[in-house]
Amino acid sequence: MSKKRYEIAVIGSGPSGQRAAIQAAKAGKKVVVIDNRILKLGGVSLHTGTIPSKTLREAVLYIKGLKRKYVYGSTSVERSEIALGDLTEKVDSILKYEVKVIERQFKRNGVDVIYGEAVFEDKLNVNIFDLEGNITESIKADKYIIATGTHPRRPDDIKFDYNVIFDSDFIFSHKSTIKQLPESLIVYGAGVIGMEYAGMFAALGCEVTIVDTHKEMFPFIDRDIVALLKKFYIDLGVKFNFNESYKSFEVTKGGKGKLLTESGKLFEADVILFSKGRVPAIENLKIKDVGVDTGSRGTIKVNEMFQTSVENIYACGDVIGFPALASTSSEQGRRAARFSIGLEADQGIDENFPFAIYSIPELSSIGKNVQELEKENVPFETGIAYYNEIAKAAISGDDRGALKILFDPSTKKILGIHIIGEQAAEIVHIGQVVMKTGENLDFFIKNIFNYPTWAEAYRVAAFNGLNKLKSKR
Repeated sequence: MSKKRYEIAVIGSGPSGQRAAIQAAKAGKKVVVIDNRILKLGGVSLHTGTIPSKTLREAVLYIKGLKRKYVYGSTSVERSEIALGDLTEKVDSILKYEVKVIERQFKRNGVDVIYGEAVFEDKLNVNIFDLEGNITESIKADKYIIATGTHPRRPDDIKFDYNVIFDSDFIFSHKSTIKQLPESLIVYGAGVIGMEYAGMFAALGCEVTIVDTHKEMFPFIDRDIVALLKKFYIDLGVKFNFNESYKSFEVTKGGKGKLLTESGKLFEADVILFSKGRVPAIENLKIKDVGVDTGSRGTIKVNEMFQTSVENIYACGDVIGFPALASTSSEQGRRAARFSIGLEADQGIDENFPFAIYSIPELSSIGKNVQELEKENVPFETGIAYYNEIAKAAISGDDRGALKILFDPSTKKILGIHIIGEQAAEIVHIGQVVMKTGENLDFFIKNIFNYPTWAEAYRVAAFNGLNKLKSKR
């Protein structure tokens, strides 16, 4: 079999793989992307993760009229009228559209695409296998960029049947056979994925129970924001059970999911979602055979230029570990490609980046939280604006939320921005710009904001913080 020759071969077509391929192609390199999802570019982010789950969330909010009911009273659709197909139909249309976008980008930039499972023969040669285990193509490339992402952690002692017991791909798993919207759901794992699905299904009228091994959810998020989120979830009917680890999962004769904890508690529901982490999707690549080092959690070790222990092999995105966000992965892919072809780029990724969790309501943060500042003995003051003080929130129909600013009491330098509520993931970028440009709390006082807007919350929070400073003098 003759080998195709490339300058850059990217394995994986999620956010990091896409950006790496486009960057290398725009620099004039001959590029190929290898993806094991047959005829489906986009990776986990597009097919089972970021895009489908966020699209599902929007469908839930629309169908249930959650925003309208806070202004006009209950206008939500009855649960009995909602079918699982109503929710996934919109998701399917978005996925098809996004796949076409990626295909057009690759074609426009001259990027070749090969579908199949990539396996390293040596550091320069890769074989591509089909689903039957046959080699369909072989390529040789000067540089490789691994961007294969992650897949759900699936403990061996749990029998995932994808009808009652699911991994964190949940209803978007290609193995899923569920047809009806469940009346009850157990979410094992109060992490980002678990909490997002818990919020969506609780909003749909599902009886949701969360079980987690930790003493509280999201220890990396400001505790006041977490407290508000918990309150809002309890208002949706969600039940929390912390400090509980599982002993067994099973499906009863009646077709229910049963979770038994080590402490002896028993939980039963129509569906169980096991959502405790994800692991790098590298087991089939055989990268260790060619000398690529991995860490204790299986993530690929890279230096500040995203180069692995093998000089011509780079890695980026979720496969290298924290922060494992679509936004940061995308930028890592761009930089990895630039380094691989000898172009300049900033090393690593700036630690001060925003992130969002698309719970109901959503939350977003950038910078330090209260717990971190207290642990580091850094002086700080807080300014907070509750959404029920903001005209835009009342107009939009959902005043659940708050914006919190942490700042240095002597210099008024912004240390952190933490938001929960409608548009949190959007307006956090205002705080990001202020922090990046070195402005302080006075920026929000001196500058004029359109009214009514969500941005007004910054101004209200800033005045709240300044008033606290004055009261202590």
